[in-house]
Amino acid sequence: MGGTSERIKQKVPKPVSYLKAVISFDEETRHDKLDKLITKVFPPFVIVCSILSVFIIMYSQNYSFAGIVFGICLGFALGFTALGAACVFLSDRGVIPGKYIIPVVAVAPALVTILLYSIGSDIGFNDFIVKYFDIFGEKTSFVSLLISIYSLTLMIFFVEYGVVSVIVGFFRSYFYRVLRSLELPGEKRKNRIPEWLFQIPDIIDVSSVELEPDVDDDKFKIELFTNTTFSIFLLGIVICSYIFINPLFLQIMPFEEMVLIGVLLSLFISPLVIPWSIVKSIGAKITSDAPRDFYLWKGMRGRLYQGFFAITFFMMLLTLSVYMGMDFSRIATTYIGYVAFMGIISAITSFVYVNTYYKGFKNGIIKSYLRSKDQ
Repeated sequence: MGGTSERIKQKVPKPVSYLKAVISFDEETRHDKLDKLITKVFPPFVIVCSILSVFIIMYSQNYSFAGIVFGICLGFALGFTALGAACVFLSDRGVIPGKYIIPVVAVAPALVTILLYSIGSDIGFNDFIVKYFDIFGEKTSFVSLLISIYSLTLMIFFVEYGVVSVIVGFFRSYFYRVLRSLELPGEKRKNRIPEWLFQIPDIIDVSSVELEPDVDDDKFKIELFTNTTFSIFLLGIVICSYIFINPLFLQIMPFEEMVLIGVLLSLFISPLVIPWSIVKSIGAKITSDAPRDFYLWKGMRGRLYQGFFAITFFMMLLTLSVYMGMDFSRIATTYIGYVAFMGIISAITSFVYVNTYYKGFKNGIIKSYLRSKDQ
């Protein structure tokens, strides 16, 4: 019976074998060039963002906890905006051509502006959007709201291009080493962090790491887009709940500062989602003497989410806030504003990743891994 099963497996074409035939190992793509640039400039880039953050804090003269966090977030957001603008021109073309994307980017913010302004120009959410850039004064007009929404949309778009480019650059360049270290004997000390990250049980003796990647059809992967959007959105809500519902922050931070810091922090949540998502896409799994293979992405996702703990902690903070007499309507209003921003950020991040980076990201990791095994 076991021999029959092995013969059936041998007749099934493996995606890795197919990719060996279609991936050019000697070709240097735009992705490869961008990866080299990112890994080279990122260390000094972080230093520049740090200096910019210090300058913002000193310029605002706000040395409170909220002021320092805001200065750091804004400094890195501005830095990644510049980096992302460069990556737009240096990255590969997306699955969906720009001629379809540009009209959507041009029209969607205008429609959102009309909707929000028709609800009421004096509502707190509109007022917050206008004051996001603090260049229009106190009055919320249709023009100021329109310019603010366009500016905010473009900032999110460019920041996410920069953030995703950094994730892709470092993972495509170095992640194959993590996979190889798991199957190399005598590397137990080096394997402690990967084994912790992937939650590999101690009873598993790794025989090899194999790949079962998804096969692409050169179409926009809607399922991957929706899953990535939902994962980023959910994680953003959980993380920023620790800010919005924490009784200490509710007492010392005004509504505008909490939402603003939450939005800026949410721009950098994708590094907690895209890594395990790509590990799932390449189908990395551990083979051993165990009856079932161990898929690395499941352990990686579980390590990052720790869902039960997050939900429990969230409910504990909410209960504590209500018990201490906090304004529940204020908490709800805060959430409505942040959820709206988080939805936009999640969708834009997921679109940038799936449309422009996903295929080259996946094939790049596979190429590096297969090349390392042939050496």
